[in-house]
Amino acid sequence: MVEDPKRPGKQKKVKKIIPTYIPEHDAIVLAKVRSRAYKMDCGLFTLFGIRFGWESVIGIVPAFGDALGAFIALLIFKKCRTVEGGLDTGTQIQMLINIILDFLVGLIPFVGDLADAAFKANTKNVRLLERHLDQKYKPDSIKQDARQYANTDKEERKRKRKSGIFTRRDPPPATVFEDFDDEAEDRRRFVEEQDSDAGYGVREPERTRAPDDRRGNGPRR
Repeated sequence: MVEDPKRPGKQKKVKKIIPTYIPEHDAIVLAKVRSRAYKMDCGLFTLFGIRFGWESVIGIVPAFGDALGAFIALLIFKKCRTVEGGLDTGTQIQMLINIILDFLVGLIPFVGDLADAAFKANTKNVRLLERHLDQKYKPDSIKQDARQYANTDKEERKRKRKSGIFTRRDPPPATVFEDFDDEAEDRRRFVEEQDSDAGYGVREPERTRAPDDRRGNGPRR
């Protein structure tokens, strides 16, 4: 959800997409690790204000479940390292520390499982990958705009981000926002379901591209 500039005080739903300044290979890697991290950390349900994923279910099994969760986290880490040029040593160390802490905390019965779900090592590592890709590929013009914007209402924006509320000029790293039409999305899904029931299969989604003015690198070629 982001603040709606057309309706002060209101929010609107938008899609989070990978910006087009990130090359295709690295964009595919980022999309895959985002999906895997979401399934492991947040993909099942919410309880006590905490999002739970498959890692929480796996972690119920003492020791073995925590070891399996750590193994999957290492696979996600390994996938992160496949970006062009790899990851710098500092980023890799931070990712490994997150995995180790997540494993150690998860060994504590029950309380450790809740703390593990709140810690979300895979999600933290995806954020580190996003920051790495932003630093590597984000155009200087966009970085300059971001620095100027960061000096305005910093505390207010920080408070809102903790609640999951962003502005269009304040997306997470390696992310841009695209308008989302609930009614249009519902119609699209209805058509896909009808086609599937009729035996036509599910339509392959089109690749979404960010508008040029969000990329900061001129017109498309």
